[in-house]
Amino acid sequence: MRRTYIIVAIALLLSSCVKSPNDDEQGQRMLNEARAAYAQGNYAAARDTIMSLREHYPRALDARRQAILLLDSVELKEARQQQDSLKTEFFLRKLEYDQKEQSIKNK
Repeated sequence: MRRTYIIVAIALLLSSCVKSPNDDEQGQRMLNEARAAYAQGNYAAARDTIMSLREHYPRALDARRQAILLLDSVELKEARQQQDSLKTEFFLRKLEYDQKEQSIKNK
């Protein structure tokens, strides 16, 4: 009897670790929504969508990697709009760093 419980517990644990294909699709859909908001200049909506993507679809890794760069761009645009040169420089360097890291990981 105890052995049955252990087997069931292991099966449940393993099944909870499996990534659903739906996560990738939903993550990509939310990323596209964030990109559309960014293109329209609605930076707050873009940021909120990215944060929601990160919270609800932690296993949608490709979408999350791309969202990092988009969030950097959102922050950079907002800093430029606020004419905050220190923030602008910071987010510009962060965007360049993240782009470099992404290109290394994609090789």
